[in-house]
Amino acid sequence: MSVNGAQTILPLLYLPAGEPVPRREILTAFRAVVIAGSETGLPPSDLPRQDAGCLLLARIETSSDPGEDELAALIGSGFDGVVLAGCRGPADIQRLDVLLKVAEAAAGKPQGRTVILAEYATTPESVLSPHSLAGASSRLSALVFDASALAEACGCRRVTETGDVPAVVRAGRAAAVLRACEARIAAYDMLPIDAEDEATVRRLWKNSVENGFSSVALRSPQQIDLLAAAGVVPEV
Repeated sequence: MSVNGAQTILPLLYLPAGEPVPRREILTAFRAVVIAGSETGLPPSDLPRQDAGCLLLARIETSSDPGEDELAALIGSGFDGVVLAGCRGPADIQRLDVLLKVAEAAAGKPQGRTVILAEYATTPESVLSPHSLAGASSRLSALVFDASALAEACGCRRVTETGDVPAVVRAGRAAAVLRACEARIAAYDMLPIDAEDEATVRRLWKNSVENGFSSVALRSPQQIDLLAAAGVVPEV
């Protein structure tokens, strides 16, 4: 069982920009759908609605410096929040919080309704950061750890040729779980894109939860079918 106070919750689904949104029955199996890039490539009529029971989030890069107009357009078109990729620490979250306040006012939305998730411990800066995320923003609801992103940033593989997990990945996983626990928010562990069979997906999910993560983030709708086949989530 997860050591985080949020306990085990529904997974996230990451979709590339322009990827068709899964049917409503599949969406009910997710806590949120994350669409990469603020330019989603989807007209408002194709976006998941709240009656599917999952949030709609836009993934934005810390380095992309999104403007208030861009964020206001996202909020106005139906997005419930943003996922901040490459988050280095609380300063990045606080800056985004300020931008969202202005964007909500411009879009005529209630203050504070737009949630923030942060991809954390995916850069050396965040793994080594001494700063707590507790109190950074009341919008911050979860952290997402991506071992592949951290490994790439550090110039190594997610898993070595000998089958070992590099020390930097172990450190990143621990940092993500501990910061989430400290801030009393959820923590998601990103499954690798090459997890394509039931046994692998079940093993990775179990490993994530036993290491303190609240749930996993998936890179394709097919992975939810594998989790269902493994008896981890209800069939859809």
